[in-house]
Amino acid sequence: MNTVTEFENAVLIGASIRQARRHSGLSLRELARRLDVSPATLSAVETGKTRVSVDRLAAIGGILGVRFDALLPAAIVRPPEQPRWGGDDADPDAHFRPNEWRRFGPSSFDPVLAAALAEMVKTGYHGAAMREIAKRAQMSVPGLYHHYSSKQQMLAEILDLTMAELNTRSLAAIEEGESPDERLAFLVECVTLFHIYRRDQGFLGASEMRSLTAENRLRITESRNYQQWLMTKQVDDGIAAGVFETDRPRQAARAIVVMCVSVAQWYRPSGPQTPEEIARDYVRFALDLVRLQRP
Repeated sequence: MNTVTEFENAVLIGASIRQARRHSGLSLRELARRLDVSPATLSAVETGKTRVSVDRLAAIGGILGVRFDALLPAAIVRPPEQPRWGGDDADPDAHFRPNEWRRFGPSSFDPVLAAALAEMVKTGYHGAAMREIAKRAQMSVPGLYHHYSSKQQMLAEILDLTMAELNTRSLAAIEEGESPDERLAFLVECVTLFHIYRRDQGFLGASEMRSLTAENRLRITESRNYQQWLMTKQVDDGIAAGVFETDRPRQAARAIVVMCVSVAQWYRPSGPQTPEEIARDYVRFALDLVRLQRP
């Protein structure tokens, strides 16, 4: 059975805390005050930079009115009966029943983040004006600052939540595979579908990493590196099992990730293929890259 790393646990728990806090209506500063920690410390917890103790997690759950296990990653709790990705109650710490990682509802972004994403995709990070984001979100500029202190915070939040969802879906896809080649196939399918159905987020991640502050860039780069590690591990496992015969596993794994991610740059809903057809093609291409030994 595959498990998440300590880093991934921290990212997913942090994203779950952030989502639960927002649903409760508490500001980061107010939750920090009730926990008797600094806002900077709580911000580091929510972004996965700082790990949170069991006692502190229980205290957070008590303040926010959520069960302790609702703040834990998918790899260490029993899945609920219904998937939670998409819709108003979507949660970055979601769990998936079989095949649910293939299904995409609306993004879980709040109205401000959804507006910021749309404006940044249209004009670029530096061209996105706060007044235009506020207009898209149907609120005043002061109202916008009530939710986010800066455009930088919006960009970082979009990319943090994007990577949390992608990594959680990826782990679910891998977990469903019963052999090394099936696990690689499911992961390729998952990453490809994600970058089609969440193509605006994928496009922003590809084009605006340079616009992040050094601290935000480092954190999100670590999460992206984890995604690459997942792909590389599936290739290595297939070689160890004797089902892949590539003699350049690192290069093959990198090429597969670039192929899957780049679909966000060119896919159009009006094109000749469905997302699922493209994903099936990419699975075949990936298995050819690693030289799958077919019967």
